[in-house]
Amino acid sequence: MPMSILSNIGQNPSGRDYVVGDVHGHLQQLQQQLTELGFDPERDRLFCLGDIVDRGPDSAAMVELIDQKVYFSILGNHEAMMIAGFEDPDSVALHSANGGEWFYELSQSEQKKLVEKVRQWPWAMEIAVPQGTAGLIHADVPNSDWHTVKHLLQEISTSWASGASLSEPHISAAAQPLLWNRSLIRQLYRGIAGFGAGKRDITEYKRLFLDRADRMEVLGEQPASPFQVPGISAVFMGHSYVPFAIEVGNCHFLDIYRGEPGDKLGIACINAPS
Repeated sequence: MPMSILSNIGQNPSGRDYVVGDVHGHLQQLQQQLTELGFDPERDRLFCLGDIVDRGPDSAAMVELIDQKVYFSILGNHEAMMIAGFEDPDSVALHSANGGEWFYELSQSEQKKLVEKVRQWPWAMEIAVPQGTAGLIHADVPNSDWHTVKHLLQEISTSWASGASLSEPHISAAAQPLLWNRSLIRQLYRGIAGFGAGKRDITEYKRLFLDRADRMEVLGEQPASPFQVPGISAVFMGHSYVPFAIEVGNCHFLDIYRGEPGDKLGIACINAPS
């Protein structure tokens, strides 16, 4: 059954709730880390921040894992590219160039099954936790305000549920800020971490972040206003690379895995006692 485009999830009465950053088809890595955490699917729940497909070896298996009961996911820009590639041949090249080749090697019926499932996923979630409400969004919080997220989703809820294309202007106008943009992470990179305006590769980002590790560790104690998002207790995001999980204000950035030796997925428990 399709979930609401903004899904509200009740508190877990007996187990732990985890949020994981972009998995990108690395199911084995995810399973290994869940085992290390003692994850119990009878009691615990896992929430993915989208981008569970592409780049890694097990994209289809990751989609199959999501049941929205124990293993949850919101929509990421890579799922959006998959949907667009299935629905519009002009969008295939973009998806293929970003790790989506596996999808076009499947039969038409297999593609259809995956797209139909992913189309039912919410774009954002609100999860009841002991500390209040945790918000999940893939990429960004427009205007640094959770109310804006909710407004954008309310504007497209009916048409998206009715099968509207991602290319339709009002859908695209919501997808861009929620699934693609990087306004908060750019402020983190440039304004707080002091990286300047130049674009860098992953190796350079790692070096710069690690050089500033001491500074990053105290960010949560001195939140700048863009990172103290009103309307929600905490926000968890993926999409934009950081070499280790970062908390600043009430924002949490978890996209830390790139498949390099020694890398681990960013996983946070969101209902641990405060």
